[in-house]
Amino acid sequence: MLTVQQKKYLITIYLLGQNGHSVRTTDIADYLHVAKASVVKMEKRLIDEGLISKEPYHQIKLTQKGISEANGLFTPCVILQDFFVKKVGISNEKAGEAGMMMSSGFDEQTLEKIVSYVLSL
Repeated sequence: MLTVQQKKYLITIYLLGQNGHSVRTTDIADYLHVAKASVVKMEKRLIDEGLISKEPYHQIKLTQKGISEANGLFTPCVILQDFFVKKVGISNEKAGEAGMMMSSGFDEQTLEKIVSYVLSL
């Protein structure tokens, strides 16, 4: 089971790497507003979990397992972000942060129920 922090990093890597963009440690640190050292530490944990791969001084890539995990987290994140923007009136940036927090903070069953409820509105 992934921790909340691991989920946040995984979602961030997935988001930043869309459309074939390279993902660098600096980009993750900037996006999450954390120190590069924190990113490097988490990268090691994600590599140990088999979720990402990274050659020294190269970009970070999601493994097949990482893509699968990130997809499961990212879809609810987008649904919640859309809900917050359209129904609650939160800015896109703040809604994205809230969606990420909820997607990474709740257990799978709770998140599923929340997303189902939002989609039924």
